Amino acid sequence: MSIQITDEVVNIVYDEWKLKGFPYYPTDHKWRQHEFNKLVRFDRSTIFKPQDNLVHQSPHGLSLAWSYMPHSWDVKCGWMRTPRSVWEDEEAFKKGIRKILSGIFWTKREYHKVGISDIRSLMRRFSNTQIVSNYRPTAAATMYDKFMDKDSPLVGGKAGVTWDMSCGYGGRLLGAMAADVNYIGTDPCTKTYEGLEQIKEDWGSKNRTIELHKVGSEDFWPPYCEVDLCFTSPPYYDWEKYSDEETQSYIKYPTREEWLNGFLFNTIDKCHYGLKPGGILALNVANTKRIKNFEEETLKLARMVHFKHIDTWYLFLSSQNGVPKKEPIFIFKK
Repeated sequence: MSIQITDEVVNIVYDEWKLKGFPYYPTDHKWRQHEFNKLVRFDRSTIFKPQDNLVHQSPHGLSLAWSYMPHSWDVKCGWMRTPRSVWEDEEAFKKGIRKILSGIFWTKREYHKVGISDIRSLMRRFSNTQIVSNYRPTAAATMYDKFMDKDSPLVGGKAGVTWDMSCGYGGRLLGAMAADVNYIGTDPCTKTYEGLEQIKEDWGSKNRTIELHKVGSEDFWPPYCEVDLCFTSPPYYDWEKYSDEETQSYIKYPTREEWLNGFLFNTIDKCHYGLKPGGILALNVANTKRIKNFEEETLKLARMVHFKHIDTWYLFLSSQNGVPKKEPIFIFKK
């Protein structure tokens, strides 16, 4: 027998979750160990579809990455509201609870069966709300597998070195750990850097090197001609405002032209400096409302630095409205 969705029922769920507190991802070592083991054991052989150059995704390792980045719930994406603002807005939060109970978001829930995943999804899916993006670790690991294979002529008999120019929230770092490669990462956001350091401390291997630097990629000099793969998804200009620190690229380079030349061009140039001859640069970018020709500009800047565009892969993205999306990953060779 279904229960009518009255204000009283909504208030019961609201009061229960306010008492429990914000639905952060777990941080206890046992849970994290379980999630890390699932990521490492996951069979990535089905992720890449060579017939259409499509990199699929799985959720393995993503919750683990988020567990180190609680500040991500507060990051502002363009004009959209943050997930935490939904939690703090009683009217909005109760409206979201009503949608959970009525099945508007997904399968209808009874009020006593509303779980923590439902509350997290509520905050992500609420109208005009967006959470900052994070790279799926399995997708990142697949890139390392393909371009840093231990048997490849590029790397030879030992694991190579990758530089992740814009680390973000740890997806590519965890992917590098799963793929068992050496990792250099740069990110200027203090809170993000602290989370990355904790991931390194918890899961770093004695057999592989992990270097983390709290600096923007445009100002970092990687080791000359020692990097096998430069791979990242850079900021999409000023859409995601990771912090208000002066080191953020959207603050340092406030106009579109300044950002493309000051941040993106200098980053690509540093990649050319650090890559071995024949090394690979892989950039996951997409056109946006803020930079409508972002893909074209990326190709142009890479050619200016004398990279050769050798292929384009595509990253399959999940979509809340059920329409599949994909973004290009441009593959360049030095």
